[in-house]
Amino acid sequence: MRPMPSLPRLLLLGLLALLLASPALAQDPAPDDPPASQPTPDERWNQMSPDQQQALMDARDRFKQLSPDQQERLRDNLAAFQRLSTSERAMIQDNFRRFQDLSPARQDALRKAYGRWQTLPDTEQQRIRRNYQVLMQLSPEEREALVGRLRSWNEMSPAQQELLRQRLAGE
Repeated sequence: MRPMPSLPRLLLLGLLALLLASPALAQDPAPDDPPASQPTPDERWNQMSPDQQQALMDARDRFKQLSPDQQERLRDNLAAFQRLSTSERAMIQDNFRRFQDLSPARQDALRKAYGRWQTLPDTEQQRIRRNYQVLMQLSPEEREALVGRLRSWNEMSPAQQELLRQRLAGE
């Protein structure tokens, strides 16, 4: 997977979410033979509010400003999104809405964290994913206890952490 700078990636993800926010846009019927039950593109356009139409035109303009490589990646992401189940799509859309509801400072912190994630080697990302899966298999009480111990660990000085390591190792 090719790493992508954070801002263009977020722009692409925002465009993807915008395009997919309308279920009618998520799956476009074949242009030569639209099923009778599907509205035509003109009908779908006319069913949109002026704000939705403007948002779509803005997204189109942003898409045209992307490099050909970025446009290709966006198309690939859209195709991958369309292959997802309805529940997976809903989860992605919900996560995007929740991200937009965050304060700008929190959004920036998440962008930076995602940028750091992208710089990690694949082996480290896989290790973190495995650890996360183990964490999610714990009961809520066990997770809270573990998070509490982690917070305590992070509040210790390096000398205190080393002392605890030695005690746990039986030294």
